[in-house]
Amino acid sequence: MEGLRLEVLGATPELPPSPGAELVLYLVARPGWRGREELSRLLGDVDAAVAAVRASPYGPYLDEEDGRLQLRASSDLLDFWQDAYRDWAKTAERYGVFAEGFASPLPAFQEWLEGERREILRALWGTAVGKAGALLDQGGRDAALGLLAGAEAAYPLEPASALDLADVYWRARRPADTARVIAAVMDAIPEKYRDRARLNLAAARLRAGEAEEALALLRALEAEGGEVGPWAGVHRGSHAVLSGDAELALRLADEAYAAAEAATDGELAIAALMLKGEALTALGRPKEATHALGEALGIHEAMGRSFSPVALALLAEAHAAWGYADKARELAEKAFREARAQRDPYAASRALWALYRATGEAGYAEMARREAAEAGHAPWRRYLEDQANADGEDNQ
Repeated sequence: MEGLRLEVLGATPELPPSPGAELVLYLVARPGWRGREELSRLLGDVDAAVAAVRASPYGPYLDEEDGRLQLRASSDLLDFWQDAYRDWAKTAERYGVFAEGFASPLPAFQEWLEGERREILRALWGTAVGKAGALLDQGGRDAALGLLAGAEAAYPLEPASALDLADVYWRARRPADTARVIAAVMDAIPEKYRDRARLNLAAARLRAGEAEEALALLRALEAEGGEVGPWAGVHRGSHAVLSGDAELALRLADEAYAAAEAATDGELAIAALMLKGEALTALGRPKEATHALGEALGIHEAMGRSFSPVALALLAEAHAAWGYADKARELAEKAFREARAQRDPYAASRALWALYRATGEAGYAEMARREAAEAGHAPWRRYLEDQANADGEDNQ
């Protein structure tokens, strides 16, 4: 006898009375032979469940052998899992709430059912985020954002996937969307990940131009200490140096570097040294800045990482301020090539600004502002606008 075909996503077929309904749904979601001990944990009285199914139209399709049970049935749920994480279009087309509208009087089964529904939604979002990320890698930013906008309009956010979604928005240079998504699920994020999520929320708000809220959150994270405290200081320092408070930025950079040394944290050390170099250049101490930035690049190399184009651009700007225009130009051009290869308009803008500092050619400054407009980095864009206004006043 051929098996049944059941549609259980976005709908619930007619089912036998409980606990038979639960047995049918479980065997649909877990095809193949299932032991009675496994089933009893969710259904309680397995014999009663089997009897209810036998007395229903499902009876001829329920097989039993050596104390194990299986339902000869295919379903749209199995089709969904075959496409999940591989084919976004098919996954989105098949998605629906598992056994929508069904609620079980059996507490253990209801808990399992709700978990299964979450896993299906997580797979949907995982597929969407994966596809959007692939589009970004291929340079298809608009297509990626269109896909995510459609998914958000059609489906509820799933907390476990939301941080991945926020990361894709960050990569797509949409910090306001990054912040929105993190904030929407913050209360559902497990405690051990929450401080990192709060740091990412603050960083996204800074880039989106929501400085007051962001800085308050960063100060709170610094005061609380812990693993993310020094990183909060780096973010606050990055904002400070672009806002004209290079002394504060230098102090925060030194504090972060001390924390990095204590924790043997290479990533934090690089970030702290980059901030220190930027602050020293702003303070008119470019020789010291080149030393700090050179150390940052040395740590990059020791960690087996390619040089950050932003670090190269900062080093170029320091050399320009120190009077080594040819070296500055060489570094800035290298930074620009790397930024272009990485499709990073913020890094490209920093490199172009360094070229302007090295050469004095106004065209580079204008190009830096155009790249900044695409970078999703409000403090940097505002800094360049302020510099343009200052240059205009100086030329009058």
